[in-house]
Amino acid sequence: MNTGIQRSSATPLGAWTTTSPVDGDGQGKRDAKKDLVAIVADHGIPYVATATPAHHLDLMNKVRRAAQTPGPAFVHVFSPCPTGWRMSTAETIAICKLAVKTNVYPLYEVIDGRYRLSSINKKPLPVSEYYQAQGRFRHLSGQQIESFQERIDRRYRRLVERASADDQESVQREPA
Repeated sequence: MNTGIQRSSATPLGAWTTTSPVDGDGQGKRDAKKDLVAIVADHGIPYVATATPAHHLDLMNKVRRAAQTPGPAFVHVFSPCPTGWRMSTAETIAICKLAVKTNVYPLYEVIDGRYRLSSINKKPLPVSEYYQAQGRFRHLSGQQIESFQERIDRRYRRLVERASADDQESVQREPA
């Protein structure tokens, strides 16, 4: 659980919150959010995953795997806060789907340090669709959203490369 409408290390860059209001420069939170999933995975937790309620079967399977994993496990579930995100509760599942379809929130697992994408998003939607659907980002300019698009694209490419490298390693280790 996060902090509701207050800023935290998990609040996205540019977001409006009660403790990071939009200033004269048209900006909310000024620093990028921390990648909590990567931080947990880098600490050697045996099972780490991302999930959303919009992808309920994926969520259920990941929770099951986490529960069956010996030792600690971590599942980060993306769940919008309608009040803080300035959106209707009826849009919750749609926002979850947009987060995945725009690569803002990719679905993946890290099993014993090996990355595995739950799905590969070959034709992502523009991040502007995700940002424009929430009041907490309405103050952002097109240029700001474009820079966020570049940042998200870069992060997703690194994730795909990491998962591909891990898949390649497992293929190379299999007996001929």
